[in-house]
Amino acid sequence: MRTSRTIRALTTSAALALALGGFAASPAFADGTPHGGHILLNARLVGSMPAPDSPAVAGINPGAAPWVNGPSRVRVRDNGNITVQIRGLVIPPPRGTGVNPIASVVATLVCDQQVAASTTPFALSTAGDGSTHDVIAVPRHCDDPVVLIQPAANRAVYIASTTADKRSHAEHDD
Repeated sequence: MRTSRTIRALTTSAALALALGGFAASPAFADGTPHGGHILLNARLVGSMPAPDSPAVAGINPGAAPWVNGPSRVRVRDNGNITVQIRGLVIPPPRGTGVNPIASVVATLVCDQQVAASTTPFALSTAGDGSTHDVIAVPRHCDDPVVLIQPAANRAVYIASTTADKRSHAEHDD
């Protein structure tokens, strides 16, 4: 009899601890996502065109060749979580072969026309496919956020960005 009371007391204590732990963790899920933080930017990525067709962003010029891509997206949260999915980012003929010549890229967050932070380099296949989930330092105030995709070996240029389609900045679909 005494053993069953002890087991019941332990079971009740464990259930209470789990319930309280769930409440303590709930702020991380406040926006309905397991990553926490509010969405700062949720946008499509678009390949860059040589200047003047694509603008300089925070003093960083677009690449010298035109780039195209398939469905590609970036999401940045105010807590620094960044997710990037790139599909088919290549230089098309006649200037290119339709193959991506860059082995790795970084995603760079720009706030108020100032470079804020970049992801660690991630691979981009010859088909122009790549993705990353990383954490970057997001400034406390980040107005007019833009993400640039830059060759990891040449951060003086960008090859895709969220700037080409201004309508995508307002998208917040999860």
